[in-house]
Amino acid sequence: MIPGANFKMKSGISWWIFGPVLIMFMVTGFLTVRESLIMLALYVPLTAFILSIIFNTHYTITSEGKLKVFCGIFPFPTLEISDITHYKYTNNPISSPAASLKRLALYHNGRLLVIISPENRDVFVEVLKQHNTSLQQK
Repeated sequence: MIPGANFKMKSGISWWIFGPVLIMFMVTGFLTVRESLIMLALYVPLTAFILSIIFNTHYTITSEGKLKVFCGIFPFPTLEISDITHYKYTNNPISSPAASLKRLALYHNGRLLVIISPENRDVFVEVLKQHNTSLQQK
């Protein structure tokens, strides 16, 4: 990481989950929308919302040592990287700002802070360690 620069990484995407869901959503939406303009008015924003979650989930590590998490249009509370004590590679399907099941759980003294899914978990951990040299794998 270049000193003084922010590091941004998109979420990985589990297409084997989202692909079938999107196909079913598009087919049922197309069939429903043909019947009613009201359904069209509901369907278009809902589709945009789902796509924003899939394609606009990302994580930024700032040069000031903060982790900013965004899921679609929703920012999550900013975390101080110095507060993260442990991390764990996980496939936990719990609801989180992650579009993939290849996830990274971040902890503070045994308490789960957030579960994310950076495209490359190993690179992301290395950048976290540049800001917090005491970070340990759980």
